[in-house]
Amino acid sequence: MKKIHSHSIPLREKEFQRAVVEYAKMMGWRVYHTPPALTRSGRWITPVQGDVGFPDLILCRPPRLIIVELKRIGGKISPAQREWLSALQACTGVECYIWYPSDWEKIVRTLTGD
Repeated sequence: MKKIHSHSIPLREKEFQRAVVEYAKMMGWRVYHTPPALTRSGRWITPVQGDVGFPDLILCRPPRLIIVELKRIGGKISPAQREWLSALQACTGVECYIWYPSDWEKIVRTLTGD
């Protein structure tokens, strides 16, 4: 099995997300992410219907459901993201996390169940 070490985790959010998704899939998690779309005007947006700020990843490996907001080093959680995470965390059985590249060892423990 391929092992990812914390010193090799990319610091950019997009690459960090790719590493988390890859590791989660290796550990048997189903993964969902809504990618942004490029508009005709050249702007990147994430098309949503409803409240903005929904977290980046949904990870499911029954009986666990994990919802994650990923941030680059120095990245900040917006008020809308914090509201979503608070509401989701209030749901029974849902695990919510904010993960930074520096959290890699914690991410590994969370996704392996160790």
